Order: sequence, then C-alpha cells, then structure tokens
Amino acid sequence: MITKHILLKRILPSILITTVVLVFIGYNFANKKPNAAQQIQVNFNLQDMNGNQFNQKHLKQKPSLLFFGFTHCPDVCPASLQLLTNLIEDLGPDADKINYYFVTADPERDTTKILKQYLSSFDQRILGITGKQDELKKLYNALDIYIQKVDLGKGNYTIDHTASFMIINKDTEKVGTMMHEGFSKFIVIDNYGKIQTPKDDVIKNLKKLLQL
Repeated sequence: MITKHILLKRILPSILITTVVLVFIGYNFANKKPNAAQQIQVNFNLQDMNGNQFNQKHLKQKPSLLFFGFTHCPDVCPASLQLLTNLIEDLGPDADKINYYFVTADPERDTTKILKQYLSSFDQRILGITGKQDELKKLYNALDIYIQKVDLGKGNYTIDHTASFMIINKDTEKVGTMMHEGFSKFIVIDNYGKIQTPKDDVIKNLKKLLQL
C-alpha cells in the first residue's frame, strides 16, 4: 500500500527539479532575445501503437503536442498524461484539431502492445509511438530532447528525459513548450519567453500558438 508519506517521498524530488527548471527558464528568458519558430526538418520512420507507420509527414497533418516518456516512469509521465487528458477535455471541440503523441524514450521495453495498454488509461486520442533506437534519436535530436538511460543495477534501469510537451504547429515548426507545474497544472512557454499559468490563459495561448 502506498501511503501519502511514501508518495510524497517519491514525487518531492521531481517537484523540486521542476521548480529549479522553471526558475532557470525564467532567468534565461529574461536575459535572451526572442527566438523565431524552430523548423523541424528531419526524416524518420517509426511505428504507432496500432502498428501503423509514423513519419515526418504525420506532423504536417495537424498541429501536434509531443511528449517523450516511458511506460515504466513512476510519476512524471503518468502525471503529465493525466493533465493532458484533462486539457483535451477542456479544449472542447478544438481538441480534435490537434494530434497528441506519446513518444517512447525506452523502445527496448515499450512495444506497440505495451504502449497501447498503458495509454488506455488516458484520453483515447493520445497515440503511442515507438520504433528503432536510431530512428527515434533522429526525432529526439530534431526537438532537442534529452534522453539518458540510467543503470540501477541487477539488470534494472530507468530513463532520465525531458519532461515537457513540444508544441508543433501545422507548418512543422516548434513554437513553444508545455510542462506541468507541481503535478497540478500546465504552464505554456512560447518561443518569446511568455509564460502562461492560469488554465484559461494556457488554453488561450495554446490555441494562439497553434493558430486554432
């Protein structure tokens, strides 16, 4: 049985890391010039959780939100996916104008079957993506995603990874990032350093970035 004390011990380090990251981001945005949208130019060949091919052409169909994580993730990934599920509901009819992708950071364990089972707990519009490591790395690198396998001993391992959603417009440009704050709400950071925290502002700013 997981008590509140045990749960707090598990998630407190992640909350502290998130807080430090937000302070760091805020400082850097305050001291940097605005950045233009980042064009995503990469060719890759992956699979979605239904066994269908997934490549760069799919990012041109609609605006997209991409999250990079893994099914053995103990806290950040399920918390982020639950917040995304809530956000999709809050978006109402506009939710169907966006594609949502959960891209694995752990292809060794995250098969299409495992991804499909894992994502069944969240909104059905979130599509799991996996594939060969070298093909995944192309997408990681194109979006500046940090992925690092960490050995835990006795054949076990975990994955350190970027815990933000990449906001991609219909022209396959990265126009911002979205991350959770203390496992309770999202913040949206556009490429000009503007941070939106209240729920209504997050939705409004997300729609603006994606031109919905």
